[in-house]
Amino acid sequence: MSKAKDDNDLLKAGEYGGPMADIEPMLVPTDDSMVNQGARVDIGEVLDAALARMKRRYEGAEVPIPVPWPSIAEPLGGGLWPGLHVLVGNTGSGKSQFALQLSLEAARKAVPVLYIGLELDYIGLVARLLSLLTLRHKWSDLYLGKANAITDLLELNFAAVEQLRSLPVQIQVAPPNGWDYSNLLAAAQGLRKQFPEKIGDEGKPIRGSRPFLIVLDFLQLVSGDERELRERIGKAAYAGRMIAREMDAAVLLISSTARENYGTLENQPRTKNGDVPKIKDALGRGSPTRLVGLGKESGEIEFAADTVLVLAREPWPEDAETGKPIPPTDGTHCWLAIAKIRAGLPSWAELRFDGKRFSEPVASVTHDASEF
Repeated sequence: MSKAKDDNDLLKAGEYGGPMADIEPMLVPTDDSMVNQGARVDIGEVLDAALARMKRRYEGAEVPIPVPWPSIAEPLGGGLWPGLHVLVGNTGSGKSQFALQLSLEAARKAVPVLYIGLELDYIGLVARLLSLLTLRHKWSDLYLGKANAITDLLELNFAAVEQLRSLPVQIQVAPPNGWDYSNLLAAAQGLRKQFPEKIGDEGKPIRGSRPFLIVLDFLQLVSGDERELRERIGKAAYAGRMIAREMDAAVLLISSTARENYGTLENQPRTKNGDVPKIKDALGRGSPTRLVGLGKESGEIEFAADTVLVLAREPWPEDAETGKPIPPTDGTHCWLAIAKIRAGLPSWAELRFDGKRFSEPVASVTHDASEF
């Protein structure tokens, strides 16, 4: 029995059509400004359309998807522009809560959101969103049905329930047999059909007039026919890039990191000989570009992404007598490294995480790569 050809075999035989060759093309509304992706064109065919969109961005008619932290919005050029974005972090670093908080901010500004939570259930997603809206209880208290949290929500904060009901948020969880990465295209098509772009004076869709946000949480849990996880992750990322380019959407892929990188993202990196590195390599200092490529099985994807965000945290201070860690009163001190950004400079932004939500410190610190 002959062995099935993998991508390397197909490539050697000249039969490889690319990572998305076996996925049906998207059916999206087109207008005069849209050129078939990958086509060779004369610059004049796209010049006027590109200038028109630059002008719309200058006038504020086309804006990025908002984020809830000004110190992060500024280096991102105002928020998440259409593109493929990757968020990397350790287990327990708050990646899901960060992404849900970002999603909630977008939805409150009328941006349609699809949150695909592959390790969460519907109750957990609703509990997390309600906790972010009320800011009164941990999402786990709502999830577990603790009396004080539930009675407070249903008696005093029921308006939050109705507010969440009215937001343009859709959620999806993984079925028992896993969530195939090819579903990403169909999901995006459905979202665009439900929330079409505005129609211009000529009766054609206006590109960029209604962006949407898709969050895939998290990348290492996608399923597919491929044997190798790296290949499945790669195809999921290419699907996300296609959606971003052809539908003017922001696609955020959440990625875990390999265990050997935990120390780096908890401000405890070690050199090859075991020494603690110099202060310039501490979180918030030096070039954040050094954190690109830390995602588990997704390092190559990060180099292809438009933006790479890395969530890292400072260790808790230790009690002088017992040596036990002490939770900071203002929340865990965190850093978001904008480790890569095509339209801007890499930078650091300081955050606090209290277990429920991320916030900026009273005097937030932002450093861009030009300082180092």
